[in-house]
Amino acid sequence: MRRFTGWIIGGLVTMALWVPGAGAQDGRQMYQGMRHDWQDIRQDRQHIQRDWRDIQHDHSRIWQDRRADNSEALARDRAAFWRDRAQLRADRRAFWHNWRNVYRDHYSRW
Repeated sequence: MRRFTGWIIGGLVTMALWVPGAGAQDGRQMYQGMRHDWQDIRQDRQHIQRDWRDIQHDHSRIWQDRRADNSEALARDRAAFWRDRAQLRADRRAFWHNWRNVYRDHYSRW
């Protein structure tokens, strides 16, 4: 009998946690509006510019290390180059994700 009542109470608690009115959290983020989208796009552009400058800096350091035949720093700078390149790719993806929202809201009103 205890096992049965525990099962019923557990099921009710689980259902209460998944009912949206009972405080369940949706996985999607609530839409903040067009102004927020433009702020995200501006921030994404700044991140892309910063990542591009970092890549250029890493590239110049790789060439400096190659000319100086500094193999330890060369490996470290190559790792930084690939890390910054992956960050640039992620920031570009975020930019296009936010631009898609703006494009959809601005151009699909008809």
